[in-house]
Order: sequence, then C-alpha cells, then structure tokens
Amino acid sequence: MTRSAWLLAAAALLLTAASPVAQTSTRPAVGPERPFTPPPRVERTLANGLRVVAVRFATVPKVSVILTVESGLAVDPAEKAGLAQFVVDAVREGTTTRDSRRLHEEVFAMGATFTAAAGQDTSSFTMRGLADTLPAMMTLLADVVRNPTFPQSEIDLMKANTTQGLEAQLASPQLVANRVYRATLFGPHPYARTGATLETVGAIDRASIVEYHKTYYRPNNAFLIVTGDAEPEAVFGAAEKAFAGWTRGTVPAKPSAPTPSLQGRKIVFVQRPNSVQSSISVGNFTIRRNDPRWPVLNVANQIYGGAFDSRLIRNIREEKGYTYSPQSIFQAMEQAGVYRAVADVRNEVTGATIKEIYAEIDKLRAEGPGAQELDDAKNYARGLFAIQNATQSGFSGTLNTVYGYGLPKDYPETFQKTVSALSTEAVKTAASMLLGSQDSVIVIVGDYAKVKDQLGDFKDISFVDIMGKPIAAPQ
Repeated sequence: MTRSAWLLAAAALLLTAASPVAQTSTRPAVGPERPFTPPPRVERTLANGLRVVAVRFATVPKVSVILTVESGLAVDPAEKAGLAQFVVDAVREGTTTRDSRRLHEEVFAMGATFTAAAGQDTSSFTMRGLADTLPAMMTLLADVVRNPTFPQSEIDLMKANTTQGLEAQLASPQLVANRVYRATLFGPHPYARTGATLETVGAIDRASIVEYHKTYYRPNNAFLIVTGDAEPEAVFGAAEKAFAGWTRGTVPAKPSAPTPSLQGRKIVFVQRPNSVQSSISVGNFTIRRNDPRWPVLNVANQIYGGAFDSRLIRNIREEKGYTYSPQSIFQAMEQAGVYRAVADVRNEVTGATIKEIYAEIDKLRAEGPGAQELDDAKNYARGLFAIQNATQSGFSGTLNTVYGYGLPKDYPETFQKTVSALSTEAVKTAASMLLGSQDSVIVIVGDYAKVKDQLGDFKDISFVDIMGKPIAAPQ
C-alpha cells in the first residue's frame, strides 16, 4: 500500500469511528456482583512461638511474604518517640553476615522488593518476588530480623535524614495539622505519638535501638504470612529452616491507657502567619479495630466523608466550592480509633466550613442515610473489598490486619455478607453513637488574624506554633 493510500484508509477509519452510526449511545449493563471467595489458608506455629500462615494463591508465579512484629510506635518511650521506625530501618542496614550493600544486591539479584514500616501497634517487613526464590527470601528476611549489627554510621545518617525530613514537614499545613490533632486528642496516651519529632530524634541512639530490638523482636511476638504460588508444606519447610534458630523471649505487656474525656468543642489554633488558607481537622475518638461494629461505622464514615461521592464532597466541594477534596479519615487501631474530617479552604470560608462539617455529622446522626445512598455505599464497600483482595499482595495485607488486630479468622469470608446485611437504622445508630459532634477537637493551621472573626461561637481556643508549642493568643 502506498503512503497516500494508507493515509486515505486511516482517514476513512477515523471518520467511521467518529460517525454517530458507528458509536453506541447506551452503556452496557452492569453485570451481577461477584462474591469474593478467599483461597484457603493453613496455619502452623513453630516451636519457638512464630505463627506461620500459608495461602496458596497461584494467580501469578510470585509470592508475598510479610513478617510482622506485634510492637510498634505505641511502645516507644515518650522521650524517644519514633524509635520503632528507627529500628525497622536500621535492621536492614547490615547483619553479621551481610553488610548493607550486599543485602540490597541480593534483593536486587532475586528480582524482589523489600519494604518495611512501623505502625502504631505493629512493625512489618514485606518481601515480594518470584515463587522459586521463596527459600532465599525467607533466609534473607530471617537474617535481617534476627542478626542486625546496627552500624553507627547508618544510624547517624538516618538521624540526619530524619531531622531534615521533619524540618521540611513543618512547611506542610496538612502534616502539622495531623500531628497537632493527634497530640491534642490523645494527650498522654501513646497514640498521641505519630513518629519521631525534632525533639526526640536526638535522644534516639544506638543503645536504645539495640534494646528495643532485643526486647520486642522475638518469634513469640511475631507472625509470618506467605501468600502466593507455593504449597503450604513448602512454606512451612522454608520457615522452619530460616526461623527455627530465632529464640523466644519474655515480651513486656503493651502500655494501655484510657483515652482522655472530651467536653465541648475545643479549638487548637496553629499560628502560621501570612497563610492564605486554613487547614482544618475536626473529629473525635472512635472504636478499636477488632470491635464488631467496625464494618457499620466504616460504611457510615464512607457516606459521611470517606468516599468521593460522600456528603462532605457534595456539600463543601460541589455545592459551595469551598475546597477541592475534603474527606473524613477513619483510622482504627488496637486500643482505640479516630475519625478526622479534613479540609483546606480559603481564609474567608474557614468558619463556614467548620459549620458545614458539623452540620453533615449531625444530619447523619439524626436521620441516617437514604435508601439509595446506603445501597450505593454497600455496593462500593463490597466491590472495593473484592478489588483489594484480588492480588497476592492485597490479600496478604488483609490477613496481616486480621492477625495483627485479632479480628475473627473468618473476617475475609464474612466481610461482604456483613456489609450486605447493614440496615439504615444500623448505620444511623452507629453514626449517632460513634461520630462525636458536641464533644470534639478542632485543629486549624492558618493565620488567626485573618479568620478570628469567624470563630466567635467558640469559647475554648488555645494557641500553638507549628512545632506544637503553646503560645499566647496572636495579636
């Protein structure tokens, strides 16, 4: 075909595609919902107390391995907040048989990934790679958690990088708001600490990292989840070979404290001079992760502000144009949970935004959801759950939640049924009980001089700087 003939044929094809006759004017019908059927899992506990969960999930020839230590940021001493994260990072910087360079080279050579993070209640190490590298991944992972050397040079570098990162975070109103919100809400409770601060980084030294590891990194304080293209017996064999020499130990009980009581609506204003907008957080405590009411509260929060078709979105984004993406963040942990409605708005609508945030909470508490609204929310929750668990890594993450927070073992099998059974009255009751309104915390990061006239209805206002330190009321 000549070039000119080819161009004419292409033009004809484009015209045909663009013509009304060639296009369909109706959307295809939505097919029936597919129930999520998780693959079976097998659990075994090694002699040293390490629980091993194996799931044959052979969608692709890969495996996902998660080792979780059941201690996190909540056990950090207050003066060394962030210690758990330093331990997570430091153990991957060299062992008695592998220096940092060799560790990274071995992971790369396997074509694997290796990540880790410390949460409030647990610290997790995740490796993902080809199924035939499972024994090698297990061996490397066991070496990292059992035999770290904690090189002083790496710790010094971590401290310098962490300090630099924390200083940069002070320029983010959203990160400042989150830190001050948690500190205000939880007070002396361990959950007030979200990680290292500029004050605590200096107190974290090699000795404290070594002691944390010695105390909490024990097989009887951990579990291992392997999901992928591997037979359970092969998983147990690899785990036994890699982790059998890990010795158990006595692990201190996790610190437990009651959440502070709240009375009235308390504002903490974070003074940020010359700010052109306000970063707002409004919320309260809610239930712990293993509370049987979690699914219904999750749906209630989804309707309120947790999804892109939520009431907060429709109100202060679509109708009023106050902000682009308001949302309600719902985080449930081992001992307690929080919800937090957040929005970044222009100075002149700061007060109006807070008013609408509370109006939507109160409306949901008083009236509950509409029938169609609830059906849409349940469809979304069920569908999202199926999508999240359609991959090896996604399902291993769900199992990590089940075992990390002590959820019922049949949680993956029953979640969709539980959501389907939720009634309008159940969601209304959950909202009225668990989405606090009259007693709550409000954190505003902004310029007080520009918004103070909008806050006249609030009597309890305290002031801090961007570091969270108390200051006098700005003039």
